[in-house]
Amino acid sequence: MIPSAIVLSHDEQLERLRRGCPEAVPAAQVVGDPCIDQLHASAPFRDAYREALGVAAGQKLILLTTTWGAQSLLGRSVDTIRRTLAELPQDGYRVIAAVHPNVWYGHGGWQLHSWLKPFLRAGLLLPPPAGDTWKAAICAADAFVGDHGSLTLYAAAHGIPGLLASFDDSCVAPDSAMDRLGRLLPRLSPAPLRPQIEDVLRRHRTDDRTADAAALADAAALADAAALVTSRPGQALARLRRLCYAYLKLTEPPAPAVPHPVLVPERPAPPPRLPGQPLFVDARVDTGQHGHPTVTLRRYPADLQAGPDTHLGDHPHLVAEEGEPDPRWRSAADILVAHRARPQELFGSHPGCDLVAVRSAHDTATVRLFLRDGTEFTAHCPDASPEAEPAVAASVLHACLSHDADAGNAGNARDTGDAGNAGNAGDIDVTVRFGGRTARLSLRRTGQPTARLLGPDAADLPVRGQG
Repeated sequence: MIPSAIVLSHDEQLERLRRGCPEAVPAAQVVGDPCIDQLHASAPFRDAYREALGVAAGQKLILLTTTWGAQSLLGRSVDTIRRTLAELPQDGYRVIAAVHPNVWYGHGGWQLHSWLKPFLRAGLLLPPPAGDTWKAAICAADAFVGDHGSLTLYAAAHGIPGLLASFDDSCVAPDSAMDRLGRLLPRLSPAPLRPQIEDVLRRHRTDDRTADAAALADAAALADAAALVTSRPGQALARLRRLCYAYLKLTEPPAPAVPHPVLVPERPAPPPRLPGQPLFVDARVDTGQHGHPTVTLRRYPADLQAGPDTHLGDHPHLVAEEGEPDPRWRSAADILVAHRARPQELFGSHPGCDLVAVRSAHDTATVRLFLRDGTEFTAHCPDASPEAEPAVAASVLHACLSHDADAGNAGNARDTGDAGNAGNAGDIDVTVRFGGRTARLSLRRTGQPTARLLGPDAADLPVRGQG
């Protein structure tokens, strides 16, 4: 087949064609790249795409891009996907995987979902191959982790900072835009992932006064490589239409051919969670100058943890839901989220549990919290915000009591309710920070310690893991 026209996106490609097949040059046309034009046209609607993809205020969206083949991000190992979900705090990050259509259609959607099932349960977004959700994801993303596929090129050309988890040099034309990106983008290492993500985000902020000369030089080199995607920015549709109509010997429509923004995708349905996902929680308590505690929570899916777990903090606690089928989490849970208030029964069947949490039957913004020694607290957060989830409220109380136990005040916290030294009348007003959000949570002791659950010495037991 002899083509009537060979469409290229950049003058650099024309030069490569001239070197490799000079006979084809007369048929070549440099028109630009319609995909990058559409991405640029979509940039003003970033907030709409983030909302549609379920990215909350304060969260970062990480885009995983994978082409097909043995050397792709997905082809080499699913461990990059696991690490991204396992090592980034669940409430502070959303993760979306843009998988090449060849993977979908080569293996089938059922097989792909089967491979990725534990990651989907942990919140991975997996848009179907048909449609333009991948373009919306590029516009919405804060950073990407990719390979040598075209989506990595488009993400970098759109100005998104990123890392390479895999790169097959044999598939890439020398000195092309992709080849230059392969030499410039940092490679994902076995070191903890979150600092690597934070580093590329920091180095990307070249307008920051703290940016060093190396970061500025890297940014300039990446911009030069990204500029090789198109040498006719914003013109691809008009040039393509003009070319096609000329070959068809038809008159072009009078309206200009301009790139239109990507349609806002439908918000993905959350995966069914019966029971909810077990979580490791790294809780940090800062009592501050005035004694009012601030609790910072970072939560990580327990199912996906493997190998070094320094990202979990020094003393993480485990939260599981009543009915958890995996005995690893059921027997080791420090906190159990119950369906209804029956703490004596649950403490009896879960010997490792210190605290049972259940949402109030009368007020969705209130959570009842039961300790093993019989003490009861209620947690209230106005407007039924995420901070009023039973698991969150329980982690806050657990953190306050554990903090007092570390300080040698466990008995004082149990007797007076002043966890974190925040009051002497059984009320604790806590500032909660997690997932980029800050809220106030009120804890009130409503029940006294009793020995009936574990025997006469139960009230003197310290919080599990703290003594």
